[in-house]
Amino acid sequence: MKTFVASISMIALFVPSTVLAEDLSFGGGVTVTSNYLSDGLSETGNSPAIQPYFELTKNGFYAGVWATNLKDDVGNRAELDLALGYRCEIGAGLVYDLGYTQHFYDKTHAASSELAVSLGVPVSDRLSVSGEVSYDLAEKTFGESLGAEFVLADAWTLHADVGRADPSASVNWGAGVGYALDDRITLDFQVQDTASTSPLVALSVNYPFGDASK
Repeated sequence: MKTFVASISMIALFVPSTVLAEDLSFGGGVTVTSNYLSDGLSETGNSPAIQPYFELTKNGFYAGVWATNLKDDVGNRAELDLALGYRCEIGAGLVYDLGYTQHFYDKTHAASSELAVSLGVPVSDRLSVSGEVSYDLAEKTFGESLGAEFVLADAWTLHADVGRADPSASVNWGAGVGYALDDRITLDFQVQDTASTSPLVALSVNYPFGDASK
């Protein structure tokens, strides 16, 4: 983490503040979930989690921070992710994202990092599909996932996904329904499962903020 912070600091020294401020936007939020689910498994021992996140963007480039409490089998109780990347809308609603994420844990520290490329494609006004391929730099393994989202009405959406974290992992899948309480707050109920485990459910509330030009 010290190396990452030092690198960002050095970049800031050589970039004029007026350039940094131009077209710079900030966004973030917090998600509260009854169960932190990932790839069909619980990362909190079927307990709730609080997950704040922040992101700075400029001309498609972004730097983000995401955190959560967790409970894994090696004693970690907190995770912090730092992300750098570039996302862009190609045209006709197609959006791609190239990103690097470093995962930090309170006990095992900088335990893993990954590169990922994703593509989102609108099929119609209501249906969109997406795909992602990731590469774990520590384990030297690939993961992949496919997802879809369908807008039922102004406030309701359905979503589903299927993937595999790495070649040795079981196939995982998920499905859920989202509801927008207002222009910001959304509720999401989801079910996740794998080919070798029992289904798990989670109810989440997300509150975003920011995303205003600096």
